[in-house]
Amino acid sequence: MTVNMLYAAALIDPLVQSNFHIVHSVRHAYPLHGHDFYEIFIVISGQCAHLVNGDTQLLKEGSMVFIRPDDTHSYDTLEGEDCRFLNVNFYKEVVEGAFDYIGHAAFAQALRSPRLPPVILLPEADMEALMRKSEQIQLFNSTDKQKARAMARSFLSDALTHFFLHFRNDGTQALPQWFDHLLAQLQRKENFSAGLPRLRELTDRSDGHLNRVFKQYLRMTPTAYLNHLRLGHAKNLLLTTQLPIVDIAYDAGFDNLSHFYHLFKDAYGIAPGKIRNWQ
Repeated sequence: MTVNMLYAAALIDPLVQSNFHIVHSVRHAYPLHGHDFYEIFIVISGQCAHLVNGDTQLLKEGSMVFIRPDDTHSYDTLEGEDCRFLNVNFYKEVVEGAFDYIGHAAFAQALRSPRLPPVILLPEADMEALMRKSEQIQLFNSTDKQKARAMARSFLSDALTHFFLHFRNDGTQALPQWFDHLLAQLQRKENFSAGLPRLRELTDRSDGHLNRVFKQYLRMTPTAYLNHLRLGHAKNLLLTTQLPIVDIAYDAGFDNLSHFYHLFKDAYGIAPGKIRNWQ
């Protein structure tokens, strides 16, 4: 069977270094193909069969798949049902640079090395957040290529973060079901912005037990994890809205503005007031 090859030089805008589009049916997708770039796609409705590397992955709404440059794949309906999916392509060097920035060789290897591409299931809120970001990228793509590129890298960072939270070292046990459920609940803005009191409402575990589990599986404290979610939310608002910084800080759950400034600069290496110009 002939395998078509797709090339970044022909398909991806060099100024943006990525492209985004919605595929409304598997009938409109490329037939069996390979490419010299990375691809992330998310099933946004329905279900489909993903034919990849001589095998089949059964995907449903919320499935996010990480395609590597050496993969060959195509799509088919599943049990007579079609699907729509968001398709995102990145220059190879952009993704490799993101791996270098994360600085976790085992995680990068866990995404690159399996015979079948990694798949995770996104909670609805996370899928909707990535969809909103992709829409913003499409808008900027026609008006401001630099902003489109910055937003595309932000999308990539968010997607890789979701994969990282599902990452398992060979010697690491899978997340306990209750903890996995708790983390999914904490992705909601109304939960992470409410801080530790809300976290305690969402589980019957003691503070000591929570501290041990967060450090065991995420290598951070509950407070650090909540701040990570809050800062990500604040960064997204800074990049996509003109809201005053003080309003963004409070919306993300920070009551102390100077503390927000300190944490933001530690996390991103730039002050909140400058990140809009940094795009």
